[in-house]
Amino acid sequence: MSKIAIIVGSVRPNRFGPQVAQWISGLAADRANADFELVDLADFKLPLLDEPQLPMMGNYQNAHTKKWAKKISEFDGYIFVTPEYNHGISGSLKNAIDFLYAEWIHKPVAYVSYGAGVGGSRAVEQLRQIAAQLKQYDVLEQVVILNSWTHQDEDGKFVPNEDHEKQAEALLKETIFWSEEFKSIRKKLVK
Repeated sequence: MSKIAIIVGSVRPNRFGPQVAQWISGLAADRANADFELVDLADFKLPLLDEPQLPMMGNYQNAHTKKWAKKISEFDGYIFVTPEYNHGISGSLKNAIDFLYAEWIHKPVAYVSYGAGVGGSRAVEQLRQIAAQLKQYDVLEQVVILNSWTHQDEDGKFVPNEDHEKQAEALLKETIFWSEEFKSIRKKLVK
């Protein structure tokens, strides 16, 4: 059975990402054909990339990098829950991705984005370029949460609409499928 990480891509105080990640995690928990784990970047407290060697070398020196690498290597696929900051990816998510290499490659990746008028789509476009460099299978299905503040109840809790639910179901189905398919491919490609 595949193991898939739902990664919260922001570390800001009072961020919206954990609510969205909890929602996706709740939907994913109903799946019998994959295990999901919520991974919050804030729990890893990664500094700006401080490894002396290129991540492609895999010779990590710092304890925080080794801890991050160990966690990310456990998974067969990833779902990034990402905000859009100034038309792009959050610095914390880009930094976390850049710390590693082999742990990411030849695995599927999907996106749940949120933000203002385009719902984080520009951040996802940047993440798709990064996925190509990391030899990841980029799942087409995406959850887009436009004007995220309008999808909260009076307590500030995320309230998905019908479109979000449909998008999430398609995203989970594809991510699970490709996570399982890429297991055998990785064995052939990664020595």
